[in-house]
Amino acid sequence: MSSPSPTCKLEEQYAFTIALTVYSSLKKNTKGKGSALKEVKSVKMKELFFPLQDDDYPLFLQSILEKHGQDQYKVSVCKCYPFKFVLLKVKGQHISDVMDVNNEIDYKEMVKILCHNDSSTTKILTDMKQVERLPLSESRDETSDASDGDDCLDVA
Repeated sequence: MSSPSPTCKLEEQYAFTIALTVYSSLKKNTKGKGSALKEVKSVKMKELFFPLQDDDYPLFLQSILEKHGQDQYKVSVCKCYPFKFVLLKVKGQHISDVMDVNNEIDYKEMVKILCHNDSSTTKILTDMKQVERLPLSESRDETSDASDGDDCLDVA
């Protein structure tokens, strides 16, 4: 008998602190030359509870976006964004303990680590510049019978 995922408890909600870095442009007045744009970076924090399974990578990414109100971006099996994963063990942990999650293989490794760890704090670092590379979701009023031409599955 084999288990479908790593030894995670089925339907257990894992807590994640999601840090989404967003960027905005501000006009900066310069003497005599008009105004110049200055990019300002800020971090928005939200908490997400999510049941972990090693086959829900696109759904996890979409949940992060929905939690931050960025559900206009469409995540699919082929169109994903990278993030950083930090399993905080002790106060003052080094930033070098960050794991890059760039694809489904990395995500499965993250799930495996979380399933075998009792840490209560898990932090996900996401950059909006990476998310903005995703295609925008189609309007719910529009329905299309034709496929995009790719074999990617959309997350609904």
